[in-house]
Amino acid sequence: MYAEFETRTSYKYLQEVIKSLEEPICVLGGWAVFFHVNKNFQKTQGRPYLGSRDIDLGFHLDKNMTTEEMKSSALAKAIDVLQNRLKFKPISFRFFKEIHTETGKEIKTGQVPSHFIFPMYVDPVVDFIPKRFKEAFHFQPIDEPLLQFAFKDKTFREELEEFNKRLWVPKPELLAATKINALKGRDKEHKKIKDLCDIFALLWYSGEKPQLISKKIRQFTPKDAIKKAYDTIKEQDYEKAGNQVNHDAKEVKRIIETLTA
Repeated sequence: MYAEFETRTSYKYLQEVIKSLEEPICVLGGWAVFFHVNKNFQKTQGRPYLGSRDIDLGFHLDKNMTTEEMKSSALAKAIDVLQNRLKFKPISFRFFKEIHTETGKEIKTGQVPSHFIFPMYVDPVVDFIPKRFKEAFHFQPIDEPLLQFAFKDKTFREELEEFNKRLWVPKPELLAATKINALKGRDKEHKKIKDLCDIFALLWYSGEKPQLISKKIRQFTPKDAIKKAYDTIKEQDYEKAGNQVNHDAKEVKRIIETLTA
């Protein structure tokens, strides 16, 4: 799915970013799935679970935050570290570096052909967008309202220690709910297949029965929304996802169907 160079580079910068930020650090997206399922996946398959190309970090913002409060928030501190210490460049709602695919080094000057460039992105995600967010940060962020559960109630997150830092990772059912919400809006095939792989892995390799996790997911995402996401999945999507996780497409489909049972 993703080139080994890309996931290896992303994991390298994941460590660098986590080591540089203040605790606790909320990790979302593909790397959060990796932390949940990799141990069981590797035990079964003899190889690590799929990595991620991007680094997704979660931040809590109160709806009524003032500009001054936002400028002293964990998000503001993280942005300062990304830009000023780690030298990531802002682009829209993301922060990135360009990495040379042959040398693995950061491209700082000079012209390099596009096929030798891997854009390493860090995406901050917030639970709420206060009215004056753009005034404070000068960009419009990604928001995921479900993230509020991980910040407000410790029963909806797991606390891990990785790279000598304390991480907060949404529980499998909450993380799967965010993946389901993203699934129905995906316009890029590789992201859709990765979401499908991640949902399957969270259901199959998290350590609980898929039917139980599916039931827990419904407290975050209503059944009709799950059905809409499910209806976007085609037979070839199951085939492609099955190839990535080394499971038969029929088995992937059977497990995904527990979401709508």
